[in-house]
Amino acid sequence: MEIPRSIFKAYDIRGLVDEVSPEIAKLVGVAVVDSLKAKRIVVGRDMRSSSPALYEAVIAGARAKGCDVRGLGMCTTSLFNYAVCEMDDVDGGVMITASHNPSQYNGIKMADHKGVPISGEEIYSRLSESTEGSYLEGKFEEVNIIKQYLSERLRQGGVLDAEGVKIVVDYGNGMGSVTIAPLLQKIGAEVVELFAQPDASFPNHEANPAKVETLVDLQQTVIKENADFGIAIDGDGDRIGFIDEKGLVIRGDIMLALFAKDALQRKSGESIVVQPNHSWTTTHIIEKFGGKIIPCRIGRTFMIQKMHEYSAVVGGELSSHFFFQECNGLESIDFVLLKVVSILKESGQPFSKLFQDFEVYENSGEMNFEVRDKQVVLDAFENEFAGSAKNVDKIDGLKFEFSSWWFIVRSSNTEPLIRLTIEASSKDELSIHRDELVSFLQQFMI
Repeated sequence: MEIPRSIFKAYDIRGLVDEVSPEIAKLVGVAVVDSLKAKRIVVGRDMRSSSPALYEAVIAGARAKGCDVRGLGMCTTSLFNYAVCEMDDVDGGVMITASHNPSQYNGIKMADHKGVPISGEEIYSRLSESTEGSYLEGKFEEVNIIKQYLSERLRQGGVLDAEGVKIVVDYGNGMGSVTIAPLLQKIGAEVVELFAQPDASFPNHEANPAKVETLVDLQQTVIKENADFGIAIDGDGDRIGFIDEKGLVIRGDIMLALFAKDALQRKSGESIVVQPNHSWTTTHIIEKFGGKIIPCRIGRTFMIQKMHEYSAVVGGELSSHFFFQECNGLESIDFVLLKVVSILKESGQPFSKLFQDFEVYENSGEMNFEVRDKQVVLDAFENEFAGSAKNVDKIDGLKFEFSSWWFIVRSSNTEPLIRLTIEASSKDELSIHRDELVSFLQQFMI
C-alpha cells in the first residue's frame, strides 16, 4: 500500500478522501497506541460521509494492538478534548475530522492524555515500525458523555439562567449543534438557529468564523432579530466567532482581550498567552489589568504547550480558538459561550459596550502574497526595517513595532506564500504603510 507522505502534517493528518483511507487510518490507530504506550484511548468523529469508515478503522487498529477503546461516536472536538482529559484511565485519543475543509477532504487529529496534539509527522515516522503483533484484542465500548460534559461546563461557567438573552447561532452545518443546542436550552436563552443540520457538503457557506465573508447571514440575522449577539461555529466545533448586537464582527484577539480583562479583574497577576499577530489592544488590556503576557508562536499546538507550561488562565488565536485553564488548557466552545453570557449578564450592558474602554486600532487582517523565495523575502524585510523599528520580535516570522504602528511578516509552512498583517492608529496611517509594504513586496512576487 502506498502511503502519501504529504497528508502527515505538523499538527495532524489531513488530505483528500482517497488519500486518507481506512487502510491508513487503521495503521494510524496502531501507531497512536505505540506512541502513547496506551492501554485505553477514546475515538470520535465528525459528520463527513467518509468519517464512519475511518472511525471504525482507527478503532480496529487500536484494538488489534490490545488497546481498549471508548467510542464517542459523532461529536465535536471540544467534547473530544474533554473526554481525552477527564475520562478515567484514558491515555489519549483520536478524532476523525477535517474541520472546516470542503467535503472532499478528511483528517485525523491525535492527542495524549493532556490533550497535547501528536503531530502527523511523528505518526508517519512510526508507521514502518508499528505492527499489530499478537495481542488479545482490546475491548470496545460506545459511550455518550454529552450530559456529563455539559453538566461540568455549566458548573464551571456559572450560568444557570440566560432568560432574556437572545442569541443567533450559525452552526455552518458543522458539528456544533450536538452540544451548543442542548446547552442553550438548559440555560433558557432565546435562540435563533442558522444551518443547524450537520452536512459535510457545507451547502450554505464554509464553516470558518475566521473568514468575514462566511458571517454575512449571521450579521444580517442578528440585526433582523434584534438579538443580543451572534455566534458562528466552525466545522468540528473547536472555534467560536462573535458578532455584536449591531452586526459587527469581533475578532478573536479582541475577544481574548475581553476574557483576559474578566480573568484579571478576578485575580491580578495571572498569565495570558498571546501570539505576535494579535492587536496592541490585547496586550495593552493585559498590561492595564496586571496580567503576565506569555508570548507564543502561532499555532494550536504551541498555544496548548504554553497554556500548560505557565498554568495560564486563558489564551487565544486570531482564528477564534480559545483556551481556558478550566478546560485543561484546551478549546471548549460551550465554556466560551457560557463565559460570554456570564460577562454580558454581569455587565448589564449591550454586547458592543463590553469593549468601550478598549483602545481601537485599524488592522489590515492577514494578506497573502505568492513569492519566489520566502527566506529571501524575510531577510530583505529585516535588512530594510530592523534599523528603524523600536522593537523586532522573531518568535514567529518577523514583527516590527514602531511608535504608532506595527507589522508582522511570516512564511507559510506549506505554500510559497508570505503572510503580512499591519496595524496602525488610524485608517490613513494603515493605508500609507500598506501601500509601502505591498510595494516593497512586489519585487519578490511571482
